[in-house]
Amino acid sequence: MSDKEDEDEYIDDADLGDWRSFRRTLVDDGISFESVEEGYLDTDLEKKDSSSSSSSSSDSTISTTRNKEDLFDAVDASKGSSIDRPKSVSKGNEDLLNEQSSSLAKEYKDNVWAHESTIAEVGGLVVRLPLEAELYRNKDRSSIGIELSARLERNENDSDNTPIFQSKKIESNKNCSLIAAQTLLWYRKAQLLIEEEMEKISGLANERGEINPSSLPLESEDLLKLYIDCQQVWQEVALVAKRSEKDGSAVTYTLNRPMAFKLTENLAKMLLFGAEIVKADGRVPVSETNKYTKFLRAFEKSSAVYFGGPNGQDQPAVLIHGITELEGASEISPGTGIYIGGIDAAIDGVLVGRYSPLDFRFFIGCHMYKDGDLNTAINSNKYQPIACARSLALKQCIQLPKPLWHEVMEMCGGELREVSRLELMKRDDIKD
Repeated sequence: MSDKEDEDEYIDDADLGDWRSFRRTLVDDGISFESVEEGYLDTDLEKKDSSSSSSSSSDSTISTTRNKEDLFDAVDASKGSSIDRPKSVSKGNEDLLNEQSSSLAKEYKDNVWAHESTIAEVGGLVVRLPLEAELYRNKDRSSIGIELSARLERNENDSDNTPIFQSKKIESNKNCSLIAAQTLLWYRKAQLLIEEEMEKISGLANERGEINPSSLPLESEDLLKLYIDCQQVWQEVALVAKRSEKDGSAVTYTLNRPMAFKLTENLAKMLLFGAEIVKADGRVPVSETNKYTKFLRAFEKSSAVYFGGPNGQDQPAVLIHGITELEGASEISPGTGIYIGGIDAAIDGVLVGRYSPLDFRFFIGCHMYKDGDLNTAINSNKYQPIACARSLALKQCIQLPKPLWHEVMEMCGGELREVSRLELMKRDDIKD
């Protein structure tokens, strides 16, 4: 292929227009194709058309792989249609958003959407999958996954002693979709396997409660590593703010780890100038005194500060919002409607009443990935990439009736929605 042909096939992000919404419409109609990656579009519609007739008559097992033929085509047996993606999953969350930002709430109510993606794209999300899903999606890779696969193939009649599966919420339902029944099956077996292995591991602890990982069987050692890793980022939802295919780097900000709703003097200094100023004598430079005073006045009584990730925590906080006209701000990627920066204009705008403090989110730290580490985490089925409307990514995560992780998962529909429902059954503190 000539260099000229290569250039013709490349489409810059700035020329994509409202591509994300257009793609979402196609996905909702059951057309499957991979996400935009560095400006390349791969619709492959003819291949989809030729394969759809044969897939409808094939075995109805729902695959959880990320092959583009499988990703968006899970079929509800009772309807014979593409994945049902709800437009509303929590009235409580919607009411709270309306109290925080009526304009964003209207945008959310009118046009919120989310669907699975094959890659992490700027402006989209990555969500941490539960350990049960990680094991199942790796059932042909890891030793513990292979054990789960063997159990699924044997279709063992496990004794369901786990309270979650005795709940009336999972009583036999003639209207239960095929994907719900299949998700329940593998989730149940994965959960029982985890419980059995963790019980084995705890039984090997010495009198001080210590465990030597090297003494564990291979399956148990694998599971222990996965379990610890999963607990550290449990149900994390992160916004992808930067990503480069050239060097494999990426930056994400965790959206659902709120730290503070009001500012103290020290927190205000940390947000504006970084942690070093607090570690030192805490004095604000004379040249920055006016800015600091105005910042404290603007956000002291109401603010949204989040733990963005483990990297760069000593740096000034990153400001993320959806205000197009904010001076000094830049869009993280064309067409996303998500902006970063513009702190001076944000302070002035809040003080004069043009903006609300909750129109902005401050992030201390981030996740910095290099050498394709984010892609590795996705390919290892630790994270699921999600393409979504900006209103879902910009909404505050302050005392949500339904946690953001569940909101995003259920908005995607299909298997992710069923996984969210099963995870919710483990909790009795969520009433929404």
